[in-house]
Amino acid sequence: MSRRTPIPPELLGEPFPVALARSLGLTRRRLQGSDLCAPFRAVRVAGPAPTGAFGLSRSYAERMPPTHVISHHTAALLLGLPLPSWLEADTRIHVTVPAGTRPPQMTGVVGHELRTELLNVEYVDGIPVTSPLQTWADLGMVLPRTALVAVADVLLAGEHPAFTPEDLHRATLARAGRRGVKRLRTAASLARARVESPKETETRLLLVDAGLPEPITNYVITDAEGNFLARVDLAWPRLRACVEYEGEGHRTDRAQFRKDIARRERLEDHGWRVIRITDDDLMGGGHEFLRRVRTVLRAREL
Repeated sequence: MSRRTPIPPELLGEPFPVALARSLGLTRRRLQGSDLCAPFRAVRVAGPAPTGAFGLSRSYAERMPPTHVISHHTAALLLGLPLPSWLEADTRIHVTVPAGTRPPQMTGVVGHELRTELLNVEYVDGIPVTSPLQTWADLGMVLPRTALVAVADVLLAGEHPAFTPEDLHRATLARAGRRGVKRLRTAASLARARVESPKETETRLLLVDAGLPEPITNYVITDAEGNFLARVDLAWPRLRACVEYEGEGHRTDRAQFRKDIARRERLEDHGWRVIRITDDDLMGGGHEFLRRVRTVLRAREL
């Protein structure tokens, strides 16, 4: 049995274009060896096939023309934007090209066209992707309202947010007449600053959709002397009522659990009513959660 030609060291560990491998002396037959995989035409990887958005995008980038850019939900995953689990599971790579040019047509790739003046490119570990703002606008075609607001909330989050509500509205105006623009306008109007998780977004919208007063997100509570007491997820300051979303860590981490108890008692000692919820409380329309909130707010109005 003939011995395989070794793969040059510079091609190990990363996807590489077939043309480069040929220039280094590898034959077509060698490039069809079982120790190599072909995630896309004209691209090879030494070892198992890449999985996930990052591995597949890096592979596709090896054959991507300079005018193409990773976009839509693939760009969202590379940028760390929150997506529903059903969309995270879609392993197809989305690629946008300038309008009037031919989008890629191959298995595992979804092509899109966009006017050149709307194309805004950033790089994630050397991979060209659409900017966070453009990615959000592109997702208007596929995401439901709550998920789209959750992404917008991320864009407005942080001490020094990279984007403003005006940026969101300008992005929607630039896409007038395109599919999903109505949903984008709605999401832009519902986006808020200081939101720290998609569950906070989901909880806030559930309350608003039920006709309840909109709470303030991540509100800082102080005592009468102005000393910090806590920062709560959602609050109605005038009524001294708040909602705290408890993730799994609050239940499984003993130290966090004890800290939560002390924090709640401290707030209640200062006249605040704390409504604690988990993911289960949001399921099926959150009817029991909404009933609890209504009861608390009505009692505090008296």
